[in-house]
Amino acid sequence: MIGLTVTGLAWAAVQAERGLTVLATDPDEDMAEGIQEEMSLPGVEPGLKEALEAQIKSGGLTILTQPRRIFRECRLITLCGMTPAGEDGRPSLRFIESVVRQAANQCPEATVLAVKTTLPPGGIRALQRVADAAAADREDAVPVHVIALPELYDDGAMMKAMRQDGPIVVGEDARYQPVEAALEMMDPDGSRRIYCTPEDAEAAAVSDVARIAFAQVLANYWQDIAADCGASGQKVFEILTRGEKMHRRAGAPLSAGAGGRRLSQELANLKAFEKKETWALIDGFQTANTAHFEKVKAWLLPAVQKITSSGGKVAVLGLSNVPGTDDLRETPAVELLKAMAESFEDQSFEEGRPFALYLPWGMDQAKWRLFRTREAFTFCASCAEATKHAEMVVILGAWPGMGRMLTPALAKRMAGRQIVDVTGSLDKKKIAALGLKPVGLFEKLEDLN
Repeated sequence: MIGLTVTGLAWAAVQAERGLTVLATDPDEDMAEGIQEEMSLPGVEPGLKEALEAQIKSGGLTILTQPRRIFRECRLITLCGMTPAGEDGRPSLRFIESVVRQAANQCPEATVLAVKTTLPPGGIRALQRVADAAAADREDAVPVHVIALPELYDDGAMMKAMRQDGPIVVGEDARYQPVEAALEMMDPDGSRRIYCTPEDAEAAAVSDVARIAFAQVLANYWQDIAADCGASGQKVFEILTRGEKMHRRAGAPLSAGAGGRRLSQELANLKAFEKKETWALIDGFQTANTAHFEKVKAWLLPAVQKITSSGGKVAVLGLSNVPGTDDLRETPAVELLKAMAESFEDQSFEEGRPFALYLPWGMDQAKWRLFRTREAFTFCASCAEATKHAEMVVILGAWPGMGRMLTPALAKRMAGRQIVDVTGSLDKKKIAALGLKPVGLFEKLEDLN
């Protein structure tokens, strides 16, 4: 396994549980060392840490800091790297391409590379051409076959699906022996396997991303998007309205933008597979997403600016739109935070910075993404540090266990009363019991004059 994402780690752990000997690493040595030394995981998945610890202890799973041993010893290599959006908005293959080239240059025997990540249309064919071109430069070239093994499991239920009943979609032109040997261990009776062409497997991955993305929109933003996109198509309004009772009953939260990376990164892919007449639906979501974000800015920024312009402090907690991860790519809350601090661009502060930021994960990413206004922020190691003397606390992203911040000490630390929870994740009754004022998305903010 190359790519120690939550998905990659979960797949490696479950393969080891099934009796396979698994070697795993990441192009980022720090990531591999963090797991080796401290079991520092890139996100939260129920049961993952325990499974990793058990399999590492048993010897079934070994975490490496370099891929050389994997290329030398493993004939089935699963790639689970990131595919950030390129200039065209589609997932970029540049990171995966580099691993494919290394494999084609270093593997001593015929090897199968199984790509377990989101791909643009034609991605597997493109990666196979990369492997063939790299192998052609070797005098002792060996076949390197690239297949699709798309991930179809939701966050939070990944381990359960991988262990028990989740479908295993395999996109390939032929059934390669290393793949079959692994699948016999993972799926002895063959009931979970779905074989298809690489194009079909890519379409399956995209369709699943579409389902997740649209579910995110329906669950988190139905009310305000429906109100904002009346001119974007009646079909959008009907679908959003249909989800009202179900998602209200589920207590689904609202957030600062719609869908984040999962929606915007995949739009080009969706259009490649959807029929032309459904494009209006996708465009409607995109239009409504933008309108929703602008509405959030118009609601929140005046109150924040009133505090910071008079020397007050605003604490901002959380940014990721996927709870339990450090993934800030295309996260709407990052853009919202940039807008909040825009007036302080290129200013320097000896003390009394207007914003205090606490993130349980992803602080290094935040520093990089906020580089133009970095001086306006105190980057804090805890909620307690961030909220001390804050006139307002703004929650822009959820994380597991965040409710533990609601203690009597919070009210004593704060200079103001308002807890503005844009994510809808905190218990309003508990906030009010502390003598603080809970404010949800688009609810009335206090007059701070």
